[in-house]
Amino acid sequence: MSKKVSVSTLRSQIKKILNEVEYGQTEYVVEKFGEPTAAIISMEDYLLLQEAKQQYTLSHETGNAFVKKLDMIRETLQASGYQTRSKEEIDAQIRAERDSWE
Repeated sequence: MSKKVSVSTLRSQIKKILNEVEYGQTEYVVEKFGEPTAAIISMEDYLLLQEAKQQYTLSHETGNAFVKKLDMIRETLQASGYQTRSKEEIDAQIRAERDSWE
């Protein structure tokens, strides 16, 4: 469950709020001048978020490394005289081939 708390209330009730978060599985959104500025979540939830963030970063880095590797292969092929085609050229060839089937 998520609750809203102002900064001034947080200051005066920090111990109670932290106990609710730790033991009651309550989450708090801290508001400053009525605008959400921070969240207080359990350590368990924080660790899950960190793990998800790390997994996202790893998959993103892996994807970038794969694209760089493909670019390197394309450059090597072009340098050796092999004719490469763009995605658009390949798509056009596929469309033309499919059209010939009809």
